[in-house]
Amino acid sequence: MSDPQIESARLWEPGLPGIELFEAALFRHRFNKHFHETYTIGLNEAGRGCCQHHGEAHFHIPGSFNLINPGDIHTGQVASSGGWAFRNLYISLPLVEQTLAQLEWSGQGIPYFQNPVVYEPSLCPVFYKLFEALDKATSQLAQQSLLLELLSQLFLINAEQRFQLRPVKSESKAVAQVRAYLEAHYAENISVDDLAKLVSLSPYYLIRCFRQQVGCPPHQYQQQWKLLQVKQALRTTGSLSDVAIEHGFYDQSHLNRVFKKTFGVTP
Repeated sequence: MSDPQIESARLWEPGLPGIELFEAALFRHRFNKHFHETYTIGLNEAGRGCCQHHGEAHFHIPGSFNLINPGDIHTGQVASSGGWAFRNLYISLPLVEQTLAQLEWSGQGIPYFQNPVVYEPSLCPVFYKLFEALDKATSQLAQQSLLLELLSQLFLINAEQRFQLRPVKSESKAVAQVRAYLEAHYAENISVDDLAKLVSLSPYYLIRCFRQQVGCPPHQYQQQWKLLQVKQALRTTGSLSDVAIEHGFYDQSHLNRVFKKTFGVTP
């Protein structure tokens, strides 16, 4: 937002079906009354915005989330001289319904967000991880796991129907089985449902059990195991691009990015 004369907005589809990504830096733009067929989950990053929702004005500040239900008519406009920057996830109803099954949602129908603006900065890191995972080449296990984490927390704090997570038990046998499976299939694009079916547990409950016992969720464990195998492979004479593909990375640049983020240097 360095140049107050320049506005930007971008809408695109990432690799995960049922989601659109949107980001904008605005200084003058006003959104007329409209609605979406999707859930809108937005994070306000800078400046200040304002919307009309059900006849009331709501203000958006950095660290707050915009939570708009499908069909809710609303507006939007810049409300500060410094502009307004935000990112949105548009999540389709079929994908939300699929996610609810993975969360063991017991409510009637689909969740309904009570408040269109919720200040919850503790969830910002989860939102950014999910946004990045969707925007860049990332495993579907990571994308699905982060989506489950974000939606579960938002439903816990802002759903009209009370949502509760099942208490985590030991599940040591299931966690050990999943851990062994991830090590054996580390180069494959595994889904969260693949792991859940393997041990007959619901996806998000399994993720929470795994995190409690291992110290990280399954998608992070898979990625770490991949990198350890890559380090071994780097001792061979194979090309780096071949090593990347053989170990489940999309290309050499994907491997370089993840490797440096973990170890501080490129392969």
